[in-house]
Amino acid sequence: MRVEAGTPRSPLGVPSFIRAALLRLALASLPAAWAAPTVAAAQEGGRLFPDVPSFEFPAASPRVNGFAGRILRTSRSDNLFGPGTEAEAAVGEDFPLLALRRGPRPISLGFGVEVYGRFSLHDPKSDQISTDWVVGLSVASDLGAWDLAAQVYHESSHLGDEYASRFDADRLDWSREVAAGWASYSTGPWRLTGTFRYVLSDQLNLGPAAGGIGLDYGGRPLRFLGLAPRPVGGVYAEGEQATDWRISATGRLGLAFPGIRRGRELTLAVLAHDGRSTQRQFYQAESRYVGMEIRFDL
Repeated sequence: MRVEAGTPRSPLGVPSFIRAALLRLALASLPAAWAAPTVAAAQEGGRLFPDVPSFEFPAASPRVNGFAGRILRTSRSDNLFGPGTEAEAAVGEDFPLLALRRGPRPISLGFGVEVYGRFSLHDPKSDQISTDWVVGLSVASDLGAWDLAAQVYHESSHLGDEYASRFDADRLDWSREVAAGWASYSTGPWRLTGTFRYVLSDQLNLGPAAGGIGLDYGGRPLRFLGLAPRPVGGVYAEGEQATDWRISATGRLGLAFPGIRRGRELTLAVLAHDGRSTQRQFYQAESRYVGMEIRFDL
């Protein structure tokens, strides 16, 4: 392009009328640029990271959704420390990644991670007993009163270094791939959940089938110190072919304090368990405990 002599230029050598035209074009495009993501988001309906309820375990399940800390008093111990006081830290969540179907009956693909660490409080060192890990994918559907979900996940378990050295114990190779299905029906404050899972791959060649059932209760908000906590509770029972279908039962009762955002809650609860160990390193051992829990639901 030929530029006439005497045309004002910027310090970068760009003529002033070109700079003015570019500035006008940029200013004119700002409203469209601002509105474009909103229109696209409305058209897509939030397909990526959709705002839908995530998959949730029954309230009394030993597996958790959220961040949880527990203090447990064991009367029947599943490990060589024997009866006493233990602590457990648990982190678990299933994040909706992709909307497979949108609308009033959404179906979403989720990614879930869980970690459970158990510690003995017998001595100041707070020896780690074991750590269990779960990672996998889920497909969850919200069908009104019914909620359905399918999972495929990997499980692994590790014996605590302090425990292994203290008792000269060997680690159990708990590496497995599992498929599971869940179905829940809600009516009023009650939610009934059933599950069936099948081990696809197992290093120990144990019986592959397992099943469980849970009943949850979520009451109306109460008036308490200017807050509005709601009573929550549940019972959960399950059996596994690997342990000759010995039924293990867990109960949980507490108060859930709502957060500002939907789904965010702080729950204080008491819990009790009787049956097989919830630690995979000691899956054949009997366990009985009562305890207290603080949980932050995401």
